[in-house]
Amino acid sequence: MGCGSSSPTILPNNQSHTRIRHTARNTNNNRKPIEINEEALNEYLQLESSINDYEKKHVLENYQIKSEQLEQLDEAVKQLEKDKKLFQQQTNEIQNQMGIIDLHSVRDYILQKTLSDTALSQEEEKLVDSLNRFEVVEKELETTTQQQNNMKLEVQQSVIEGEKLQHLYQKRDELLDAIFEGQYASDTENQLEKELDWLLEQKHHVDQAHFRWKQANTLVKQSNAQLGRALQKWKQLLEIPVQDNEQRYNCVAETRDNLVSATQNLIGAQRYLPNISLPYCAPDEIDTINKAISYIFTDMQTSDRHKHALNCYQTTYKRAGALRQWLEQVLNSTIAKDLQELTEECKARASELRTERIRLIRNRIKEMTGNEVNFDEEAPFEFRDSGVDSELDETAAADEQIAQIFEKGNNERKGGAKSLTPDPTRMPLIMPTPLPTADLAPMPSDNEIFGKIEQIRNQHKRATQEFQKTQRLNQARMSHGLKQKLHQRKSRRSRMELHRRELEALRESPVN
Repeated sequence: MGCGSSSPTILPNNQSHTRIRHTARNTNNNRKPIEINEEALNEYLQLESSINDYEKKHVLENYQIKSEQLEQLDEAVKQLEKDKKLFQQQTNEIQNQMGIIDLHSVRDYILQKTLSDTALSQEEEKLVDSLNRFEVVEKELETTTQQQNNMKLEVQQSVIEGEKLQHLYQKRDELLDAIFEGQYASDTENQLEKELDWLLEQKHHVDQAHFRWKQANTLVKQSNAQLGRALQKWKQLLEIPVQDNEQRYNCVAETRDNLVSATQNLIGAQRYLPNISLPYCAPDEIDTINKAISYIFTDMQTSDRHKHALNCYQTTYKRAGALRQWLEQVLNSTIAKDLQELTEECKARASELRTERIRLIRNRIKEMTGNEVNFDEEAPFEFRDSGVDSELDETAAADEQIAQIFEKGNNERKGGAKSLTPDPTRMPLIMPTPLPTADLAPMPSDNEIFGKIEQIRNQHKRATQEFQKTQRLNQARMSHGLKQKLHQRKSRRSRMELHRRELEALRESPVN
């Protein structure tokens, strides 16, 4: 393998990729010989450009995160399938006990009440709640399966692009091996490559953190809007006459659909941050709001229960707003700053390494051919990276698609359709009143945000110190070797001088 930034490896079966650091180039006896001329330099420059085009997409970082997401979605689908069977069974048992046949939805039962009394008995409430839970789980399963299928395609695409990037890394390494006979052409190249490798490994972790927190924030932002719409619809229920069961059902169903979408987006945000304990909308809070959702069609029956449910929804709404503020604070005050600094460092080191290699390749060409290669060394080198403020448009579009996955499909609620899909165009997106920054939960530690990046930095520091120590030892050995040679030469001259004097003395001594 040649030198260069570390060559990440795409692994099968949803394993995370590894980054391989090179300490020296291998000599490949089977390597096809190349002509060391200007074309070799142009090929190197083209490979660097192609590698940058792939690296700016963060293919390998996204692959790791999406693989983890796919594993979690697989588990979620399995659990929802179990829940669906359980609630189907419970609903059938209740219907059998009540002597009801072929009742398929909450809507059917609510509208039937128009023909009789409006109040629900305890047994009827139990049936309505069970039907509601089944419908919610059924739709959650549908949308989660859709997410699962989409994620599978994204992972497959990441693997394809990752393999292409791996191939480019290999071609660049083989080219450098061929030009420099498997060796580093200078200590400067070796040192710059090591520094760039370590910087890229640090940046890899910061990139992942930025992607995770950005995705989580997008989902929470969407959840805020859905909770706001749910509150609006729930309050509107009080304005609908109790005799108008159909309009009341539609109002409550739309409230439920927005609440379900909101909680699913909050759960999705937690999936992106598995090592973080969210200070707001934690799993136990999500369980509370989900229980409230399952009783929503019985909570619509009386003003007291309506008010109690309203308080629950409002609490979740406020805490989801605080969560969004907290996520944005972490992104803006910590992650974005570190990412910007590392991006600039990587840019500088990559440019220095490229310049050094171009110089070495030109020297090698002159050595082999005797010809000078004209090249503008002052030409700027663009270290392409999405950074913080220039994220790819397609990535942003994908974020919105993930957040709105629960809002696709049929937005009309006609003819008894069992849609749990709210229409986002009916009401504007609203957000809760922001909290003062001082009242937000404490910021997480760098170790919680970035994982083992501090360990990587310490390893880099130790490796740099070891490299410098080795360089000093090599210089000392060279210096010592030179002194030995000088001493040997002096000794040899001394012996020769002594031998000369002895010969002269012998010539001058009288013959016995």
